Amino acid sequence: MEYKEFISELQKKLEEKKQELGYNEMDFLEDGATSSDMKELSVIRETNIKYHKTESDVLIGDYIILYHYEGKREQMCRFDCGQLYRMYEKGSWAAVWEQFSSSIDSSRKFMELGIIDLIEKNEYGPLKDKLFIRPLNFNDHRYELKNHIYRRIGDMVLVLYILASDENDGKRHDVLSVKVPKPSMQAWGISEEEVWENALINTYIMAPPRMYLKPMDLLNPPYHKGAFMALNSDITSLPPLAVPTVTTTSQINGAIAMFYPGVMKRIAELFGDDYYIAFTGTCEARLHKKGTIQPRNILMRIKQMNKAFDPSETLSNKVYLYETANQEMKQLEL
Repeated sequence: MEYKEFISELQKKLEEKKQELGYNEMDFLEDGATSSDMKELSVIRETNIKYHKTESDVLIGDYIILYHYEGKREQMCRFDCGQLYRMYEKGSWAAVWEQFSSSIDSSRKFMELGIIDLIEKNEYGPLKDKLFIRPLNFNDHRYELKNHIYRRIGDMVLVLYILASDENDGKRHDVLSVKVPKPSMQAWGISEEEVWENALINTYIMAPPRMYLKPMDLLNPPYHKGAFMALNSDITSLPPLAVPTVTTTSQINGAIAMFYPGVMKRIAELFGDDYYIAFTGTCEARLHKKGTIQPRNILMRIKQMNKAFDPSETLSNKVYLYETANQEMKQLEL
């Protein structure tokens, strides 16, 4: 089936599955679309930012948008038609419907959890224990972050999030979250420093830091393994040629562990020297003692990994150096 025929057939099938999928309205936006209607134009802009990391009033690609209304609340699910077509080619219609069902279920669950209602109430108390921090690549998210709370570190950003749910059945780990809007922070009347410190503590409690000395150690390790920040840790030093991986117990967004209080300093003590940091993805960082490898070689490996894995997992395209003398991490220009 050709692409245009697929799009036509998809819309027909969606109409037939309207009750089953539980949506109220469907909209098809074609590549090159723009609009004088501000609501529709806003959807076009947000879609370009979300899927193409660029600001434009002209849509890039074809999209189907499903709307569900519940009271005054509007629920919107976007679907990239090009991506759906590739799913169809690889796995038939079943793969396409699985994508629709998964996205709609997640969106509906998010609404049912009431997090948006809590945000709109502008009350800090009910959200305080749900705040956490997530590392992202700055360039890939720069446009969507304009109205949210974050701190930039080199080519990375640490972003303030609200946790909606965290479910792990041993086979699948699902995390639903939303970025904190700037107006919410302003309405809380709490200093950003206090909010940030609280969120960092929450993140630490949710996912304590871990250091694994061998790649195989990352595969379902017991909770206590690699607890290098613990008082009774069996990791008391690091050999000069060691290349440890730092992450968290959950490993999802595990690179945040490097930014926990005292972590970088403790690693310097274990190495007994300065060290290079390679953020090989949002889930981890790999370390090299200074003088054991050329930074350019580390950079080459970072770029190779970023090309090989899903772009959404990219955290950095740079090499960083932690300097013991001033206890700071700096980005190297290579």
